Amino acid sequence: MRNVPNRLWQVGKPNDDTAGGMALVRGHFERGEGPVPEVGEGQVLVRAEYFSPDAMNHAWVRGMPGKFDPLAPGATMRGGIAGTIVESRNADWTEGTRVTGFLDWADYSLSDGTDHMGVPLQRIPEGVATASGLVTLGMSGVCAWLGLAHFTRPRPGDTVLVSGASGGIGSIAGQLVPLFGARPVGIAGGPEKCAAALESGFDAMVDYKADDLPGQIARACPGGVDLFFDNVGGPLLDAALVNMRHYGQVLICGGTAHYGAKPEPIYNHIYMAMSSLTMRGFFYFDHVDLWEEGRQRLARWLVEGRIREWLDISEGFETVPDAALAGFHGGVKGRKLVKIA
Repeated sequence: MRNVPNRLWQVGKPNDDTAGGMALVRGHFERGEGPVPEVGEGQVLVRAEYFSPDAMNHAWVRGMPGKFDPLAPGATMRGGIAGTIVESRNADWTEGTRVTGFLDWADYSLSDGTDHMGVPLQRIPEGVATASGLVTLGMSGVCAWLGLAHFTRPRPGDTVLVSGASGGIGSIAGQLVPLFGARPVGIAGGPEKCAAALESGFDAMVDYKADDLPGQIARACPGGVDLFFDNVGGPLLDAALVNMRHYGQVLICGGTAHYGAKPEPIYNHIYMAMSSLTMRGFFYFDHVDLWEEGRQRLARWLVEGRIREWLDISEGFETVPDAALAGFHGGVKGRKLVKIA
């Protein structure tokens, strides 16, 4: 193993950083190679099989005020990975254990049993596919579950509107909503994504690329929206606010519309007061104590077939930059993963 190369992606310094904001550009990705790390006492060596491109990659490179500083040029990129422990000098972890965590974007990563966020590596249960450990039992599934089960708790008969319905979190949220006795309505971009989201379990869909977004929402939700589960922000949040029922809830899970150099403005915030709405947000890593409960429930529902995954998998180590950028250009159909081994 020590004689094989350890491919990795490093933080580059682009000549033309036209994106600005949080979003990355192609020049932020530099292909590198190094030796396979030596495993010290208390450490494990994880061989990655999948990388998970998402907003956290952009946050690590750009930095997130109050959370962490930006990675320096030349540093190894970080992100969600799923893989197998191939060498262990840690009594709590055995070789052959499949795990997920936020580690280096490299073939091989060292860990002391925790990841770069200081969170313990997560074991992938028997009977669950490795990719599923990174998606349904990872940030996508657990965020969807946290948002519904802990922070909003929709009631039977409620109408729940979900933006980013064709993405990782949104597609799972749409399947969880009926478990609360509520009706899921999604927002996605284009007929193809809307059709796929309907197939995954949404009762109705709104196409944000078509005209009259507020009117579309009104027609899909004739009684108004009780809960807006927002993964996008910008014009989608604006259109949802004018369609909320009195005393409705707005949950902020993500905000892809606000990652660029010129974030999309919000104009209809006055409806927060006019409709006596409640808005709250949550950060995945602030609720590690709740993950295991969610993972157990999600694993059971996945095995029982009550949750289906919609994956968009790129093949090959060299596809990482394009895969990481695709989510900010509407180029992803489902939860994006890169299979590197």
